[in-house]
Amino acid sequence: FSSLTRKTGPAEDASTSATLPAPGGTDESAATTDDEPLPAPAPASAHDPRFAGPQFGVAMHTALERTDFAAWRAWLPGDPAPGDEAAVIVDALREQGYAEDVLDDGVAFVTSLVGRTLRVVLPEGVQLCQVPDASRRAELEFQFPLRTTRVDALLQLLHAHDVVPERHAFGFRQRLEGLMTGLVDLTYQHDGRWYVLDYKSNRLPRYDAGALEEAMHHSEYDLQALVYTLALHRWLRFRLGGGYDYARDFGGHRYVFSRGIDLDAPADGTTAGVHARRFDPTLIHALDALFAGGQA
Repeated sequence: FSSLTRKTGPAEDASTSATLPAPGGTDESAATTDDEPLPAPAPASAHDPRFAGPQFGVAMHTALERTDFAAWRAWLPGDPAPGDEAAVIVDALREQGYAEDVLDDGVAFVTSLVGRTLRVVLPEGVQLCQVPDASRRAELEFQFPLRTTRVDALLQLLHAHDVVPERHAFGFRQRLEGLMTGLVDLTYQHDGRWYVLDYKSNRLPRYDAGALEEAMHHSEYDLQALVYTLALHRWLRFRLGGGYDYARDFGGHRYVFSRGIDLDAPADGTTAGVHARRFDPTLIHALDALFAGGQA
C-alpha cells in the first residue's frame, strides 16, 4: 500500500511496484496525526505532543498486538490497565524510545486508547475483548502477485465504487506488476463472518461518520482497506475452497480511530471513531480478476 500510493520519481522503474509491509502506525503521517494543530478535537483526543506521530502510532499498535484482549472485559474509562497489561504497554513505549520520565503519562494515555478500542461495540455487535483468541489473528502478513495491470483500468474500477476518487494516476506508472505485500493489524471472525480491522491513532477535528469518511479518502485508507479485503478474500478462498462465499461470509472492514472513541456517548445507532464498510462483491471479484491479469 505504501509503495503503491507513493509518487514515482523519474529515476524509478515506472512499470513495476511492490508494496512493503511496515509496522503498524507508520502510515499515520504528520498531516493526519498530532504534529499539526487541528481545530476543536474531541475531548478523548486531548493533544499531548509527546504522544504523537508515527513513533507513538507504532507503540500503540505494538501494545494492541501483544495485549490480552480478554483482560480488558471489565475495564472502564479512568481505570488503570488490568492485570499485567501495564507492563505490556511499558515495553511497547520503551521499544519506541520513550524515556523513563514519560512512561507513567504514556501508560495512562495508551491505557485509555487500548481500553476504548477493545471495549467499543463494533457495528456487528461485538467488542474486541469478547472475540476469542482462536477467532482472531494479529499482524496477518500477506503477499500475492500482481499480474500486468493497466493503471487506467484500475482507476476506472476504483472510481466506479468511490475508492480514492481524487486520485488520477499512480505516479508515472502506466501499468502495475510485481508483488503486493502488507500487514493487516487484525483479522477476526464473528457470527460466521470475517472482518479486517485497522487501528488508527490519528488526531482528527471530529470523529463522526462524515469526518471519518473524509479522513478515509484523504489518507487513501479506502484503498488500503480494499487491498486488505482482497488479501483476506484470497486467503479464505484458498483455505476454505467451495465452502467460502464473499457475499455471505465477509463482514467488511473496520477502521478504529482510537482517539475518537467515547464509551460514555449515548447509543444512537452510530459509533464515533469507528469507520465501517463492506465492499460490494462486484468490486472484489473484478479487482481480483484485474490483478490476476484478466479483465475487470
